[in-house]
Amino acid sequence: MIAHRLPVSGLDVVVELPTGAEDVLLVEAGPPSLELALALLGRVVRRRDGAAIDWLALAPTDIDVLLLALRRRVLGDVIATDLYCAAPACRARVDLSFSIAAFVAHHRPEPPAALRVADDGWFRLDDEVEFRLPRAADQLAIALEAEPERALAVRCIRPAEVSAAARAQVEDAMEALAPSLLSELQGTCSECGATVTAEFDPLQYTLRELRDQARDIYADVWAIAASTHWSEADILALPTARRLRYAELVHDRAAT
Repeated sequence: MIAHRLPVSGLDVVVELPTGAEDVLLVEAGPPSLELALALLGRVVRRRDGAAIDWLALAPTDIDVLLLALRRRVLGDVIATDLYCAAPACRARVDLSFSIAAFVAHHRPEPPAALRVADDGWFRLDDEVEFRLPRAADQLAIALEAEPERALAVRCIRPAEVSAAARAQVEDAMEALAPSLLSELQGTCSECGATVTAEFDPLQYTLRELRDQARDIYADVWAIAASTHWSEADILALPTARRLRYAELVHDRAAT
């Protein structure tokens, strides 16, 4: 059992290995989204104390940390990708890799010393401005707003209309309490020495990577069922890694 303490909420949770049922969810759900992330995590994450998790109340930071924890369980700690140098005269391929554990540790919350707790999850910066951290429910609610940043401020800052200086203070405090894991990664081209950058969105990256691994779920189920006569439900209940191994054995046997 691998337990994690979420950095913002402080919840102690356990991340289980996904099964074929989660792979079907990933394949059939469409493009990566917060809704898909919550649906997937709701199937494989549980609190250690057995209590229910209020997914809509979690900060985006905790959701991203959980997605990376799931990715780490399924595919390992190291994320490796390759980019192309942006220098017009170079265009060499640049390998970029990093540790999930180190990445999450780098984004650990550091609450401001002067912050005061107001009430019911709200914080006070001074006698004029209070705020609370954005939650998954807020992200879903503002998704279709014409001015999402303003809509988020109305929900999370009181009063919503504050000075630019106060708004900057609030945003700094929010980032300190719940750091965004949406990051710009940097590497160096070994050919020309230029700096190579790439945006890393944990939600988009992790869901796409897990979906890519799940893309053969239907072929796996068909091959295993044809060879063993197990039911679809029994095959989908297998942990993903075990199903992939069974499918590999079936294909190896067919090739001999």
